[in-house]
Amino acid sequence: MFRLRLLIPLLAIAIAIVAQPIVASAHEDREVGQIEIEVGFFNEPAFEAQPNGAFVKITKPGIDILDHGALFSSGTVEPGGSFMYEFGDELADLEIQFHDHLTGESGTVSVLHDAADTGTVMVEFDKTFSPSELSVQPGSTVMFMNASSDTIMTVVSGAHDEGEGHSHEGGAGHAASEPVLGASATLQVEVTHVATGEQRVMDLRPLVEDPGAYLADFVPTAPGAYTFRYFGEIDGAPFDESFTSGPNTFDEVIPSRSVQFPIELRETRELQSALEGVQADLASAGQQADDADAAASTALIIGIIGLVVGLVGSGVGAFGLIAVRRKA
Repeated sequence: MFRLRLLIPLLAIAIAIVAQPIVASAHEDREVGQIEIEVGFFNEPAFEAQPNGAFVKITKPGIDILDHGALFSSGTVEPGGSFMYEFGDELADLEIQFHDHLTGESGTVSVLHDAADTGTVMVEFDKTFSPSELSVQPGSTVMFMNASSDTIMTVVSGAHDEGEGHSHEGGAGHAASEPVLGASATLQVEVTHVATGEQRVMDLRPLVEDPGAYLADFVPTAPGAYTFRYFGEIDGAPFDESFTSGPNTFDEVIPSRSVQFPIELRETRELQSALEGVQADLASAGQQADDADAAASTALIIGIIGLVVGLVGSGVGAFGLIAVRRKA
């Protein structure tokens, strides 16, 4: 009983520990076909018995927005014709250059959340673009209208190269990655504790504040390496990839006592083992008591039987003696 009284408050202290948010320090990045994957624990460093989760972020490869025609190219637009392009959310906070392929006239579209223009915004071309600089909200469509009466227009994204040969080779522009949405409906993660082989399949939930990111919540209750196997489908294509924590990938789980000060508390698994030991001792003591009680009961029954037999024997002897006396 003394050991049990000592363990109960320690167990309560361990359960009462609340995890503090920690910025992820190391995730593994991998390209799988046309998909870019970022995997790791949601909170890193990852501590034993602290709430955490299997994190994955899925994006499509970025586009060099300075590259000639990387986003759009209208082809030949005759006088009176038009070309339309939607500047989606993946281009938010970027400045997109465009130019007329033949004349070299250029302009820019800034995609800003606080821009005044939204919906469909018109840009007219008649030897030059008007306006040549505009700001639109993400999701807006820009209509390039050829307002010239005698000049064709070919509007192309990216910077115009006026150098010799007119090569139109792209520059080192900002690469805008596109998040893959809706993957939580088609993808699961199998979490394995490498040392014990214990594993469980978990569902993913989307992180609203981080488009393309997903999380399977769990509390790692043992230190060491973990493997996250993501399987199912991404954008309709089969997907099955495993990621194991380690020095060159993402953090392994470390004991919480490594950051405890000034007193190092016992881990929950240690308290659980100790509690199970106490329970086993109590069960053993109870069994021994039951065995002792059983032995005592058996002895009592045997004693009673012996007493009854003795009384019966005495009665029989007395009856025989009386019978002999009567015959005499």
